[in-house]
Amino acid sequence: MNAGRKPEIVCIGAQKAGTSWLHVTLSARSDIWVPPFKELHFFDHKFVQECRRWTPWHVKKGLKEARARHLAKTVPPNEDYLNYLSRLEERPILNGTWYKFVFSRAALDQMCLDVTPEYSCIPDAGVDFFKRFLPEAKLIYIIRNPLDRLTSQLRMAAQRKKVPPTSQTDWNELLEMPALKTRGDYKANVARWDARFAPDQLLYLPFGRIRKDPLGVLRQIESHCGLPSQDYKTAHQQVHQTAPMIIPDFVIEQLQNATAEQDQFLQDRFGADFFEASS
Repeated sequence: MNAGRKPEIVCIGAQKAGTSWLHVTLSARSDIWVPPFKELHFFDHKFVQECRRWTPWHVKKGLKEARARHLAKTVPPNEDYLNYLSRLEERPILNGTWYKFVFSRAALDQMCLDVTPEYSCIPDAGVDFFKRFLPEAKLIYIIRNPLDRLTSQLRMAAQRKKVPPTSQTDWNELLEMPALKTRGDYKANVARWDARFAPDQLLYLPFGRIRKDPLGVLRQIESHCGLPSQDYKTAHQQVHQTAPMIIPDFVIEQLQNATAEQDQFLQDRFGADFFEASS
């Protein structure tokens, strides 16, 4: 194994904007290597205090699920792979050495991929570090209509609570979650990445094109990342969808007010056609 690998391709966001589809679809390629679980959280763990409260749990959960999948499908199990998973649980985790070791099982002729939507929200110091740590990486940022994205994120957060919100107080508490403000703050997030990465490194894609023209999106990604064209059997399949949930009108009104400025920013930055395609 090569203990010093780093990813050549990184999808930095946005949350609830098709990143699971991208992860699953690209992982089917023989020339792409993906980690044993989606979302490594290396950069946001280092630079976002809020994330440090739960990123170790996420790693532990991801490794547990990876081990269970392997044992269910592989007979006899691959002891080298199981030892690799065990080593990823050893402290310290989520530092640079750990991050590079994650990719150590990739073959030399494979490109490594990290898909972690929270990367889009790291602060200026984090993006500066990212630039130093992965100076040649190809980045992908999927932009989803702000109201649609925020509504989906809120619905997911509500469903994760042990007791679903019922009162106005319950919903207002959810609306105060810091992640609701940062994950879709394109006005701040895009500006930070724009300042450090040129278009030949950072590709912005409108979310709506994944549904309408998934192969076209994949061809654009292939061109951006220097990948040869391939067929994708699952390109038209939806990978993940938040379960439906009725959100009160007063909450929807607050979400609309919260995203109006983001709508205008996206239209100014990317144009009306891109903004329309983000839905």
